[in-house]
Amino acid sequence: YGNKGLDTSLVDKNCLTNHCSLQAEACLRDDPDCRKGLTCTAKCLGDNSCITGCFARYGTPNLDNLLKCTIEDHECIKVAILEGGADKYGDEPRSPGKTVRNLDLKTMEGTWYKVAGYNPNYDCYACQKNVFSGPRSERMGDDSSGSG
Repeated sequence: YGNKGLDTSLVDKNCLTNHCSLQAEACLRDDPDCRKGLTCTAKCLGDNSCITGCFARYGTPNLDNLLKCTIEDHECIKVAILEGGADKYGDEPRSPGKTVRNLDLKTMEGTWYKVAGYNPNYDCYACQKNVFSGPRSERMGDDSSGSG
């Protein structure tokens, strides 16, 4: 895993043949980008940021279908999956930067384009933007118009 080489024990070849051969054929024979995506991810040797880059560059419906079949539906390829749920108090990841004190949320309103981030594979894609808006000025249940 990660720079340790390919571990073939994580792939069940019989499962691939018995359950996902149609998806594999659609990817390998009919879809050059899917083939490139598989080759790219194999070269990553488990490096998640590398794999994400492969999906972003070569992702196709055929690749999605093959991965769904082999990983999610039939578990032909074993991957490490963390159990869901919130972090226990005190075990949560630390903030990568200092927390801003007394931030006026109105300064965040508007359209923002992501140009930098802590992880270039997850944070920065071309023309990625976020739009922030503040809460409406009237409070829920507050009818100050006098009509109710």
